[in-house]
Amino acid sequence: MSSAPSSSRRAGSAKRAWRSLSARLALWYVLVIVGSFFVAAFVFALRLETSVQREGNRSAEGALERYRQALESGGTDALRAMFDCSPAPASRFALRLTDERDVELFGVSSDEDSRRVAVTSGERAPHAAPFPAWHVAKTQVSQQRTLSIAMHDDGADHLFRELRETSWLIFGAGLGLAILGATFITRRTLRPVTALAEATERIVRSGDLGLRVETRASTDELAHLSALFNRMLAKNESLVKAMRESLDNVAHDLRTPLTRLRAGAELALRGAPDTAHERDALAEVIEESDLVLGMLTTLTDIVEAEAGAMRLDKHREDLGAIAREAVDLYDLVSKEGGVGIVTHIAANAEIFADRRRITQVCANLIDNAVKYTPAGGRVEVCVLESGTSAIFRVTDTGIGIAPEDRAHVWDRLFRADRSRGARGLGLGLSLVKAVVEAHGGEVTLSSELGTGSTFEVRLPRAP
Repeated sequence: MSSAPSSSRRAGSAKRAWRSLSARLALWYVLVIVGSFFVAAFVFALRLETSVQREGNRSAEGALERYRQALESGGTDALRAMFDCSPAPASRFALRLTDERDVELFGVSSDEDSRRVAVTSGERAPHAAPFPAWHVAKTQVSQQRTLSIAMHDDGADHLFRELRETSWLIFGAGLGLAILGATFITRRTLRPVTALAEATERIVRSGDLGLRVETRASTDELAHLSALFNRMLAKNESLVKAMRESLDNVAHDLRTPLTRLRAGAELALRGAPDTAHERDALAEVIEESDLVLGMLTTLTDIVEAEAGAMRLDKHREDLGAIAREAVDLYDLVSKEGGVGIVTHIAANAEIFADRRRITQVCANLIDNAVKYTPAGGRVEVCVLESGTSAIFRVTDTGIGIAPEDRAHVWDRLFRADRSRGARGLGLGLSLVKAVVEAHGGEVTLSSELGTGSTFEVRLPRAP
């Protein structure tokens, strides 16, 4: 009962193997080798035959010249005497003398085949023998007569026979080697592609992005493809991991304001009507709603900026004036926290930018510095020019950033505070980076744990 399905599976596997890229490449390889062999054999045989014919025709013409001289000097009797007294120039030989109507006046031959070749060649041009091992020559003699000779080259005949047999042996051995070589080379060459397909199938089946393709210590294109595929898998794995972490963080950050929203609404509905009590509850609801809307709006802005779809209302702006406005916004907050803000602002540091967005950048960086600088610390805000760039720099004497966290501070919803107990969205630095890059600038970070951090924004100066 199970033999039929097994046979069907084997037939299907064989059919797939025959249709595979490896089989097609091997077939093309064999066809190229076989075609090259036949072309080489044809050219070699043609040149060899031409050479043999040329030498044989020379011999036939030499023998014909001797018989012509004998005919001219002594007639047909001299020819007969010459043929009887000396051996024939070939084992198979025919000599004919004909008149202008191709009537044979004299003829001698070693066998019937020789005579037939000589007669058949009578209508042909000189050297045009019907068989490659035969050499024919003819010449005009006196009284409009024609003397022709046909000689068989036994050595050439044997040579051609040996050549055919040897060629078939070489062809058979070469075909076998070509098939084995094509199979080995195509399988070895396509091994990275097969490994790539198998890894992809395992990933699709299991959903495990941690799987990787085995790479070789090589510098060819397929090894480079495998390395790029592994890099793509690593990138996808990190993106999926970051997405999961972002979703977890969003869920965590939204849980608190939504819980407060519900609690405020319940508090407003609970008990006897009290206008003051209800207004306080509704104010709390509005505050938490604004927090949720702020998070969603910021996320949308980041996505638009990273996709290049953020709308920027650009004008010539003074970066120093924007920085002073941002400092004024946090003047009261910094004084309440015991943090001093020092400014060093150069004049005429003009940029071509969206004022509202750049104000967001400056405010977020100052807010970040004030928030993580303990009482008694200092935040320094600088604006200066450097070549074609205008620089906005914020330096604090705060807690600093750990080395393992510096590469992630630009990630959405990332906080160095793993407990996420500090109030905030974890989107400020992500928005800063997205907006700065949307303006064609760059932002960098340098920090020492326990010493402080420096954020530097470089924006193109206005022309």
